[in-house]
Amino acid sequence: MVMIEVKTFRDPEIWYNILKRCFGDLEKRTLDELRAVVDSPSFDPKNLLLAEVEGSPAGCLWIRRLPKEDRYELWDLAVPKEFWGLGVEDALIERALDILFDRRARLARAHTLSIEPCVAAFKRHGFNPVRRILRIVWELQRVKIEPPCANVTQINEVGPEDIGELSGVFLEGLKPYWNWWIEDQGGAERLREASRSWFEPSSGLLWLVAKKDGKTIGLTGFHVKGREGVFFGVMVLPEHRLKGVGRALLMSALRKAAELGLERLIVYTVAYLDRLAPGAALYMRSGGLVEAEYIHLERILR
Repeated sequence: MVMIEVKTFRDPEIWYNILKRCFGDLEKRTLDELRAVVDSPSFDPKNLLLAEVEGSPAGCLWIRRLPKEDRYELWDLAVPKEFWGLGVEDALIERALDILFDRRARLARAHTLSIEPCVAAFKRHGFNPVRRILRIVWELQRVKIEPPCANVTQINEVGPEDIGELSGVFLEGLKPYWNWWIEDQGGAERLREASRSWFEPSSGLLWLVAKKDGKTIGLTGFHVKGREGVFFGVMVLPEHRLKGVGRALLMSALRKAAELGLERLIVYTVAYLDRLAPGAALYMRSGGLVEAEYIHLERILR
């Protein structure tokens, strides 16, 4: 009988080492990023679980509270291969569910790399797959970036005169593919208010808008992190989709990233379980390559 102990911890180095042992280069977060999570004033050490087998770290699981208070995500179920099959993954999930039942959570979502043991573990505990999240990357030295297409729309960097309408464009541009995320954030009005500050000028943050007849009809942007940019995706008002606006925004973002000397642009985008959503299809047609796939599984708790 293998003795498995599950306890809470807050050591980012142990967390990072387990993730790298389990996922290797598929895991892109750095030790500094995990340190920032642990050092955040909002971090609750009760939400980070460590499994030990005979005193050695054997797996981890992170419970992330979402802005909508009755929703949680389970991230980073990671068990190195030498410990799979011993019940470590089940012990971690069971402890997390106990915590969520005590908190009277309504929804638990599992966010996991699309790796069979991880997905199978959550399915054993009543979680059902609902969508895919794709990590798509453009290697900017290898991508053909189209020249500006003036007859489609006008693309500009965000100016002070644009700030007031961006929250509305952002919110409407997410629908319907990101409705679940809007709900996670507490609903449309709460997200509209929260997002107002996201468009203020900030170091390393760049936003572009598409305009027609002086009105903003689309939005995109990215955050510079060293030689990489984290792309926020393309958001276009529903009545202006399928008219080349999204592609024009994407090409403008790729061009701007290349001008800034970035090597890679990375986006996390939603896809259905059995097909691509329009955004993912656009990104792949433009030279983006799928670098990793994640699965969202959900379980209603009450």
